[in-house]
Amino acid sequence: MNKLLLYLEKKIAAWLLRQLRKSLRFEVINQPHEDLKCIYMFWHRNLLHLCLHRLGDPIAVLISASRDGELLAGPVAELGYPTVRGSTSREGFRAMKEMIRIAQRYQLGITPDGPKGPTGSIHPGIFQIAYFARIPIVPVVADTRREWVFKSWDRFRVPKPFARIKVIYGDPVYINDRKDMAAHTALLKEKMQHLENMLI
Repeated sequence: MNKLLLYLEKKIAAWLLRQLRKSLRFEVINQPHEDLKCIYMFWHRNLLHLCLHRLGDPIAVLISASRDGELLAGPVAELGYPTVRGSTSREGFRAMKEMIRIAQRYQLGITPDGPKGPTGSIHPGIFQIAYFARIPIVPVVADTRREWVFKSWDRFRVPKPFARIKVIYGDPVYINDRKDMAAHTALLKEKMQHLENMLI
């Protein structure tokens, strides 16, 4: 996609998302204080739900450097979110280093199952960022009954106008040992599942 089309895409998409945001209602549970420097961890399919919920907040978002990521990164940046391009997989060292660097200026938003899944998986880079930046991971889930669901690997979701979105934040999880990735992964998956059960 050429630069002109990408420019138009991000401008139009951001405008549409701002109009959509005006019609949405949010029920929010246990949101941390804005002064808490942390990593908000949420599944890739919910990226728009959280971006629309936290519009205007100083959160830097990690978005894939892939072509699909380009289509998301433009509108997300246009909405005012600082974006870092890359992933939390082994190939994303440069992006992880940048997230660690800016962690004291911004809260961070990371989808640990992106950019290729499988959905609900947790790539280990999120633990490295939390450990070296000395900030906790806050699991977040969101759901609405009114949404469009895409036929993508993660079943990416876009809320419909006038939707009511429920957002639940878990308690902060601190990573004090960067070696036991299996234990950290199991713990965060358990916490995400617990929060998702609360959405029902």
